[in-house]
Amino acid sequence: MKNFLLKSGIALVFLVAVMANVQATTSNAKITGTWNYSAPEAPYEYSKGQIILNENGDKLEGKVNIDGYEMKLNNIKLEDDVLTCSLYVEGEYVSVKLTFKKNKFEGTANTPEGTITVTGEKAK
Repeated sequence: MKNFLLKSGIALVFLVAVMANVQATTSNAKITGTWNYSAPEAPYEYSKGQIILNENGDKLEGKVNIDGYEMKLNNIKLEDDVLTCSLYVEGEYVSVKLTFKKNKFEGTANTPEGTITVTGEKAK
């Protein structure tokens, strides 16, 4: 009986781990691609651009593209359709939090000068 319970417990832990991994992969796939963003409160040169997200194995990677100038996204995490990350803009640390719903997102960018609203949608 103990042997059966031990094997069942191990199988259950394995199943939960596999399901969590499948969920993470599925969630990442929903947001990978190119997203056009708008941040009207930001300085003009940063008010529009693209966020490009891709998967490298099971890890999310990304960058912001503004008229050909690229900035790498750091510390990218996705939980329950909420993406958090950071980047450096002209040497200043900016943290970003975006909530994705279907083909759109909304969120904030916290800069040294204050909080900026960011919205966007998936590029066609």
